[in-house]
Amino acid sequence: MSTPLLEARDLQVHFPVGGGAVVRAVDGVSFAVERGKTLGLVGESGSGKSTVGLSILGLEPPTGGQVLLDGAELDFSRAGLRELRTKATMVFQDPNASLNPRRSV
Repeated sequence: MSTPLLEARDLQVHFPVGGGAVVRAVDGVSFAVERGKTLGLVGESGSGKSTVGLSILGLEPPTGGQVLLDGAELDFSRAGLRELRTKATMVFQDPNASLNPRRSV
């Protein structure tokens, strides 16, 4: 069996909101994306879809779980994130602000 290109295992992103309370924006998400395949995240507004993408890219680092790229756990240090962002990116919700028709994807 081949190693997934991207894998999330029990991904968690929690935000402290004062008074000791915590918002569990993402809690226990797991998935694997095989090389050459596509994965779509679908859910209601506020369900954590964007937060999953942000956490994979280290823009909102996970508070728990693992993210693996080509079988290696992602390194969320400054150097690790720089390397990751040469391999992966995110198209944000406003594609007109994110995509440039003069550049290939």
